[in-house]
Order: sequence, then C-alpha cells, then structure tokens
Amino acid sequence: MAPEIVFSNARIVTEDEVVLGSMQLEGARIGGVSATSSALPAAVDLEGDYLIPGLIELHTDNLEKHYSPRAGVQWDAVAAAVGHDVQITGSGITTVYDSLVLGAAPGWDARDEWLVPMLAGLAEARRLGMLKAEHRLHWRCEVTHAEIVALFESLAAEPGLGLISLMDHAPGDRQSPDIEAYKRRYRAAASVDDAAVEAHVASLIEGSRRYGSDNRRQLCAMAATKNIPVASHDDARLEHIEEAAALGCVISEFPTTLEAAVAARRAGMQVLMGAPNLIRGSSHSGNVAAAELAREDQLDIISSDYIPAALLPAAFRLASDAFGYSLSRAIATVSANPARAAGLDDRGRIGQGMRADLVRVALRDGRPLVREVWVAGAREA
Repeated sequence: MAPEIVFSNARIVTEDEVVLGSMQLEGARIGGVSATSSALPAAVDLEGDYLIPGLIELHTDNLEKHYSPRAGVQWDAVAAAVGHDVQITGSGITTVYDSLVLGAAPGWDARDEWLVPMLAGLAEARRLGMLKAEHRLHWRCEVTHAEIVALFESLAAEPGLGLISLMDHAPGDRQSPDIEAYKRRYRAAASVDDAAVEAHVASLIEGSRRYGSDNRRQLCAMAATKNIPVASHDDARLEHIEEAAALGCVISEFPTTLEAAVAARRAGMQVLMGAPNLIRGSSHSGNVAAAELAREDQLDIISSDYIPAALLPAAFRLASDAFGYSLSRAIATVSANPARAAGLDDRGRIGQGMRADLVRVALRDGRPLVREVWVAGAREA
C-alpha cells in the first residue's frame, strides 16, 4: 500500500482552476486539496511546479514499435512491453490503452502474427511486477476483414479490454480519399511491385464493400453486451457520423474533416485527435489539422498516437496564446475527457477520493518537463 504523502507549494491543476497550495495523499487516493501551503515538516516541497492528473492515453500503437523495432525484426515480447511502459510512464501517462490490430489488412499480415506474443509479453511483464503504468487494451478492428467478428469474439474476454475502434482503411474514402496517393505511400512503405499494390488496394476496397457495414453492426452489438465503449475512426462525412452514432459509438477518432468533427459533436460523440498533428500544425496524411478543430472548439481528447512524449506538450500547447485554452481545460483533453469517454470514473481528475495518479510538471522555457509520476499513490518515475 502506498504511504501517506503531503505535497506543498504546488500549482495544482483541477478541472476548474489552478490552485497554489497543498495536497494530501491517503494511500492510493487523493485525500484533499488546500489553497494553503502545508506547515508539516515532512511535506514534500514541489517548488511551485504543476501537479496534474496522470495522463490517459486511449490510442497508441507504441507497443508494436517496441516489439518490431525494424522491418522483419521481432524483439523479446516481455522486454518490448517493459521498454514501452518506461516510455509511457516517463511521458506522464499513467493509464494507457495499448492499441492492437485485429484483422490486419492484406499486405500488413505481420501484425496479425504479432498479436499473441505481444499479449503474452504484456501479461508476463505484469505478472512479474515490471510495469509501472496501468495497461488496458484497445482492439483496432479492421471491418474490411472477412473474419473480424469471429476474431473479436475469440478475444472479447481478454483481461483489460476497455475500448474498440472500427477501422476501414480502404482507399478512396476516410483517411485516404486519393487512391493514387495511397498507392504511392503503400508502395514506398511495403517495398512491393505494382501488381502487389493493386492487389492490396483491390482487396481493401472489396472488403469494405462486402463486409464493412455488417461488421460494424455486429461488432457494436457485441461490444454493447460487454459494456465496452466503441470509437469510429477516420470519419470524413456526415453519413459516417450518422452511422457511427446510430451504432452507439461514443468517440470519433481522428476525423479527417471539420464537417465530420462538427457532426460528431452534435451527435454527442467526443472528438479525438493526435498530439503530433497538433504540434506539427498539420496531418501527416493531408487531412484536417487538429489545430483547426481546437480553434473551432471541436476538440475533446488528445492522443499521443505514435509519439508518447507528444501528449503533454500538446496539452500545454492548447494553453498557449495560440489557442487560448485555460490550463485546466487543456489538461482535461489528456485526463478527464478520455477518462469519461472510456468509462473510468475513478481517475483523470484531482479531487478527494480520486485515484492518486499524478504528474509533477516543470516548465523549461515554456516546454513542459515531467519530473515525477505517481500511479495509485506510488512514485513510479
């Protein structure tokens, strides 16, 4: 059990305001927050640094990068899980949804082969007490796959499963409206000839046409019976949002147009965008910029996507003059908002009785620096 701790001289970021004062931890929970400094000799002086809720990451494929650090190379799965966890925790993320592919598209078949060893690596690292953050699972379900429903059913009871998303990567729509541009990217990434590119594209388009709608419907129905939140992915048009909302999706991940983001918000869905997109100022695939959605007040959640260390700087970027978010509102995009979307009511906010997932942050010439991390009251970084 975590010991009782008192922090003093901290800028405590709550959902409503920033309080210069003290905080008491009672084991794994927050005992209380005060707008005065503590006089206790044992109080930990945070030297005016920020104390924010632990970050909550809903969509990252970072584990895959540790398991396969180079093309054709698979690393020890336990070591990969630990290396991933160190990077996650060091970035201030205390709850992570490891996003793993189910039903990899033709041409990306290796990802199907990685799934079982990555899951085994996570489980063994957890059993050995080697993980610092809390790791949950996010199944990225490729609806163009003929067997995706059966694959999901076989893995729906996997411990820690807390989110699924509906993927349709068929070019000509959503993330890749320009088919020829998609072909160029795939040819370069996969190092294959024109015949293989054409076969890959044709398979995705045919899979989307034949299976997409029915697979979405069946996956959402099964998720509902297990109380698993569902995200739609790469929504581009009003019709995409209408279908997703009717199926019960609660998140629109990485919408590719402002139109889709606005429609998602109107439908009661939360809009999630990538931190790298926000920091770079544009989408790497040429779709709508996260900055545009933020300025149009159509952004709820930020995900680190493929760079864990981007999550905290993205939140502080929102609190800059360029966007005008209050710091409380900006931090909520990486804590309270993802917690609510995922159905986590015990974390993501600073308040009495909440789980003591906390990050001490200092600013260095305007750049946020993670100085310490606590997970359920225990210092882990």
